[in-house]
Amino acid sequence: MKKLKIEICDGNGDQVTIAMSGSVSKERILQIISLFDNKDDRRTPVINNITKTAMNKSLDLIKSQLSKSWFTSKELSLMYREQYHESIKPSTISTYLTRIYNNGYLERNGNRSCWQYRVVTTISPKSVEKIVEDFNQK
Repeated sequence: MKKLKIEICDGNGDQVTIAMSGSVSKERILQIISLFDNKDDRRTPVINNITKTAMNKSLDLIKSQLSKSWFTSKELSLMYREQYHESIKPSTISTYLTRIYNNGYLERNGNRSCWQYRVVTTISPKSVEKIVEDFNQK
């Protein structure tokens, strides 16, 4: 397993430490470094992207790319790997989709061997927060 720790201290004496482990891609490292090269203090969006949970990342993909079509857990898993350059277990994606479905945000078609999902309502940021909150309580 790869481990990476980046410590950066700016001219004001502020220190930022970022630690990563697992599959650390070159693209992700360059993205982190470029974060600190920006002079206009746009740190928050990239840092938030790095610290998002797998559930939040999955919801973002559903909201941004799958909101208007039927999709399977396998399709979501492949998109997840392409978008975030991280592997995710198929059972994890299935669990997320089942919980989102049980909360009423997705409709489901098919059978146990091949469920297809579709967004029932538009997923707003508040909806995402509620789904994640419900997920963390279980």
